[in-house]
Amino acid sequence: GHLGLWNVDQYDNDSNSEANDSDGAHLLKLHSGAITHLEWNSSGSHLLSAGYDGSVRSFDVVTQKFEEIFATYDDSPQFKNKIGAGMDEGYRYWTQYVTTDHRNSGGDSKCLFLATSTGNIAHIDLRKRKPLSYNVNLSDKKINTVSLHPDGNILAVAGNDATVKLWDVRKFGSNVELEPTSFQNVGRSVNSAFFSPSGSSLLTTTMLNTIDILGDSHLQSGLIKKPTHRIRHDNQTGRWLSTFMARWHPGLDADGEAFVVGSMQKPRTIEIFSGASGKLLRGIRGQALTAVASRCCFHPNSNELIVAGGNSSGRVTIAR
Repeated sequence: GHLGLWNVDQYDNDSNSEANDSDGAHLLKLHSGAITHLEWNSSGSHLLSAGYDGSVRSFDVVTQKFEEIFATYDDSPQFKNKIGAGMDEGYRYWTQYVTTDHRNSGGDSKCLFLATSTGNIAHIDLRKRKPLSYNVNLSDKKINTVSLHPDGNILAVAGNDATVKLWDVRKFGSNVELEPTSFQNVGRSVNSAFFSPSGSSLLTTTMLNTIDILGDSHLQSGLIKKPTHRIRHDNQTGRWLSTFMARWHPGLDADGEAFVVGSMQKPRTIEIFSGASGKLLRGIRGQALTAVASRCCFHPNSNELIVAGGNSSGRVTIAR
């Protein structure tokens, strides 16, 4: 349940330097269980965290305070006014993923999608008197990630049921029977599925040892038989390492879209691929990269390429 915040520019490689008496790292205790996901809102003013304790917390950069904005409770009468009342299903239940809903709030962390270990998707709108918009079951297994298309209509859901399913969010919370607009049968668990910033591609990372790029998947219907590009990629991180999740650069336009992912290669490598062709653009290596960087991402700055990679021992490597 600990969170580390690191001011990278305060870090000094020279251990004998007297300029700084700190490495810029701060360790905070947020959750009573392990943190499953972290995400900044669009403006960078708030950091959202989800955890095994079933809660979601928001860190305000200005006030430097954390607020619990969601938690699960049983159906006891004393919790009836809580957002997550009656949602706690025991020790097998936790909040696996959280992401902002950019449709109405501009991604300012007031509207959220939550994914759970039991296959549910919940929508929270903190601007309303009754914040829980809906809580729907979309899978019989854990959902690993959710990604809302830039048009705000289609939600990509990926998880341990070995499929990637696209849903029309406008039908959630209604009385109509829910069916995915399109889907991909992978055959093995899907670690993640994310729409590109332009919305033209859906990027999936699977335990079938593939990274797939699905072109215009939000416009398709029924079974997606073949990805636009398929990259063979060793995703077998094993029991003790976090799974790979290929992530888009959030600040590049459609012509130059790229994504980053960790690698099992030796020497240890962080890989950057073209979103248009699926070809490897660059492998990042160096003395600071001493272990598998299971989770990688880009800084949103489009003027300078900055990559962060984290391993399962808590070490973060910055490449720029």
